[in-house]
Amino acid sequence: MTADTWVLTSDGSRQVHQLIGRRFSAIVDGRAYACESEGFFATGEKPVLRLSTREGQVLRLTADHLVRRVCRKTRFVSEQAWVRAADLHPGDEILLHNHRALLGWEGPYTLEQGYLIGLLMGDGTLQADKAVLSVWAPELKLVGNGGTPALPLGNHGAQGIMQAAQAAATTLPHRADFRGWQRPIAARGEARLASAPLRDLALELGMARASKRITPTMESASSEFCTGLLRGLFDADGSVQGAQDNAQDNAQHNAQDKGVSVRLTQGDIALLQAVQRLLLRLGIVATIYRDRKPAGLKAMPNGKGGASEYATRAVHELVVSGDNLSLFADRVGFNDTAKAQRLDDVLASYRRQLNRERFVATIESLVADGREAVFDATVAEVHAFDANGLFVHNCGEQPLPSYGCCCLGSIDLTRFVREPFEANARFDEAAFTALAKVATRMLDNVLDETVWPLPQQMEEARNKRRIGL
Repeated sequence: MTADTWVLTSDGSRQVHQLIGRRFSAIVDGRAYACESEGFFATGEKPVLRLSTREGQVLRLTADHLVRRVCRKTRFVSEQAWVRAADLHPGDEILLHNHRALLGWEGPYTLEQGYLIGLLMGDGTLQADKAVLSVWAPELKLVGNGGTPALPLGNHGAQGIMQAAQAAATTLPHRADFRGWQRPIAARGEARLASAPLRDLALELGMARASKRITPTMESASSEFCTGLLRGLFDADGSVQGAQDNAQDNAQHNAQDKGVSVRLTQGDIALLQAVQRLLLRLGIVATIYRDRKPAGLKAMPNGKGGASEYATRAVHELVVSGDNLSLFADRVGFNDTAKAQRLDDVLASYRRQLNRERFVATIESLVADGREAVFDATVAEVHAFDANGLFVHNCGEQPLPSYGCCCLGSIDLTRFVREPFEANARFDEAAFTALAKVATRMLDNVLDETVWPLPQQMEEARNKRRIGL
């Protein structure tokens, strides 16, 4: 694996470079397994491949690294085998991790902090001296015009978000005169919450004014923070889509035929890939659809009473569907009242089980991607780990301890081919077996006959007696 690969551990998500030389417990299908090696270790600088799936996952790895491929799949069973990355082909299905049994992980930052950061990422502005959150609702125009004396936390479309954000903001170290949401801007139907401590938190987490992305510090935070971040981001930019009628029969029919989903639309594909990883760690599988709206030119108001053409970025969409919807409602959910109600109604309308998640992804491409330092680890029992959500094998070898050695020998197999290149060519199994026995005994003898430079080396060799033929 390359150093930037994300690995799920019992302490949360970490990139490989953070785990070099550090023992950890790998989370594999929701269960923890100890690392037998001293964390990840360098295996050299090698050519790497870029593996991409149709669903949006990306992983960079060496050609000989083993990936769990689905060989056969029916409604009831799934058969898998380990396959070299280089032997995978477009259309092959590979295994994703199923972390639904994982209840969470400890770590820095809270649910409330995550929720505020998610709102800021979606519908906020990071300024030099403060962070500003914004919400919109038609009712806020009336409040701003003085038609309703109530504060903007009253009964309207943005009520749930505003109440949750206000409560979360009180956990930050504001001054005593902090009042939360300001009076709505009448012409826009918009309410704003300005906070200097939220700005400080965003900068501490690595967010930049020009790039409101999910940073490595955020992705490494506690499961509570990650859940809050997702909820805030989906409250700001997410939607519940799918045809639904007021009549329960029609609602159920439409939900099944046209499909109901939770969606997140963004122009930043890297942000959606980070959201996809966060969701999968909570047991929720999501698919990314690229270029829902391609990049191009669009006529928009130019601020001078007319319209001008402006360049627009491509728009991508992340989709949660099937039985992942009920898990999303349970583990992430919405504070946005309308979205939460719509999701509840949709789930209540289903009369049969939602489509069961199979935890597979389909290979889209596998291409050469340069040469880079790569790393591996050894995980007890399962000998596998979560690499950007994909199910991959670990290294079969163990790194040597201090003063350790492994006495190696080799056999030239061509010497045991009888009648080479003839119709009756064959391999002499008996002679090979006899020589293997002698060579093994010889290598073990070498450990005793070697003059070791240091006494610690001699002790380690005689205690472990490592040989390799």
